[in-house]
Amino acid sequence: MHSRSLRWLVLLILVGVLGQPRVPPPPARAEPLFADPAFAARWEYVDRPVAAGVAQRSWIWGPAPLSGALTERYQESPQRARLVQYFDKGRMELTQPSGDPTSPWYVTGGLLTRELVSGTIQLGDELFLNAGSGARIPIAGDPDNPFPTYADLATVVDQTQPDRTGQAATSWLTPEGWRERPEAASDPGVTFVRYVTYTGPVGNPVGYNVPQVFWAFMTQPGLAWQNGAPTPVDPLFDWLFVLGYPIADPFWVQVRLRGEPTWVLVQPFERRILTYTPSNPPGWQVEMGNIGQHYWRWRYQFTPPVRVHPSAGYFGLQPGTRAVFASSSRLDETWQVSGPNQSFIAGSELVVREELRGSSRWITYWAVTENGIALCGWERFTRAGTFIETVVFWPALRLFGASDLVEGTVQETTVTYLSTRVTAHTLTLRVQVDEQTLVGTPYGVVPAWRLTLQSSDPPTLVLSYLNSTLWFSPNLGIVQWTTNQYAAQLREFTAPS
Repeated sequence: MHSRSLRWLVLLILVGVLGQPRVPPPPARAEPLFADPAFAARWEYVDRPVAAGVAQRSWIWGPAPLSGALTERYQESPQRARLVQYFDKGRMELTQPSGDPTSPWYVTGGLLTRELVSGTIQLGDELFLNAGSGARIPIAGDPDNPFPTYADLATVVDQTQPDRTGQAATSWLTPEGWRERPEAASDPGVTFVRYVTYTGPVGNPVGYNVPQVFWAFMTQPGLAWQNGAPTPVDPLFDWLFVLGYPIADPFWVQVRLRGEPTWVLVQPFERRILTYTPSNPPGWQVEMGNIGQHYWRWRYQFTPPVRVHPSAGYFGLQPGTRAVFASSSRLDETWQVSGPNQSFIAGSELVVREELRGSSRWITYWAVTENGIALCGWERFTRAGTFIETVVFWPALRLFGASDLVEGTVQETTVTYLSTRVTAHTLTLRVQVDEQTLVGTPYGVVPAWRLTLQSSDPPTLVLSYLNSTLWFSPNLGIVQWTTNQYAAQLREFTAPS
């Protein structure tokens, strides 16, 4: 069947394309936006013919990158960060830049469906940041559809199904649960034609059924961009690379589409979600949702891009600053400030402070803005370098700004605590400005503000100074703090001139 369709495609190219003027290139502005030539090559192969107007089909990635070049944390990548770029339909990743550029898996596509459904952010091959629950973003229809969202699929995915080849997709998912839609069986496109098996996420064999409309889309021939020209290929793309494995059988949902109730058949795959809307015009009935847009909004909605404000030195956070504290444990605590870092929160410049405390090494990440300082999270290691955990705050946990330093000021900040070690939960930090006083330091007596910090989390889950009385001195930062079980006082301080 494929060879016949390919011959007809070649004839159409000869008659309809080669006899016309040279195909115009897509807008030049798109090409410099690509984060890496390998990303550009993956996009050009399938989407340049669409951009050039010689292929009438839906986008595989999108008309242009959605984001610029970004680095995101990934444990197995060099410096524990990999290059990524977002598109409307997905995310391209370069995890091992020293790998073979000719390998079809040199660039990978993000497992965005899995992350959005489970509410976990993958930070390594076996490392996941727990966000608590899946994304409350609709998977189909108008943006304000209440159901279904990615979170609603948590109980749908990864439930292996028997081989139903020859049967029809008639299951209907509603907010109240499962129902049947027997009238859908009259559409030959929803007949199951392929049973896909593989080893599931927990190591057991699983299988899912794919209907004719989706299998035809996944294996379609088409025009690809090769050697500077549109070229017929069969298939157009490797469906496993683009979509990943199916993670559920398809099901019907009724959503609002352009304000009208509409039946849509949905099938989630690891990387994308396929939808079939019979009421759409031919050629647009099967589509991939804008999962790249959805994921980008979900992951970064609480952490908009920031740049390091010139006031970093006021808070003792100017890169190059070093502070040593004598502590009640008889072991010095050393803080070394560096940065900016742009991979802990992709797109944001954060000040990095390495805090050597006891047997642990904490790498804390700080947003310094015109409104003050906020803790974005940390990575914790043993002194020997063994990874322990990553913690991220949604939004960043604000401590205080210069304008807050008035006696009697009290403020509370509530955030979501995301961790690779414990379940996501709400954390509240209360900061009270007690008084302005004088504190002795190695450089003499300095003015300082005494603050009381109290977090809703126990000391085992947060940095010690988030549950303490501390003294802050402008242009030095924290000069001492005390808790019920610990005390530290500044002993040495150096900062760039």
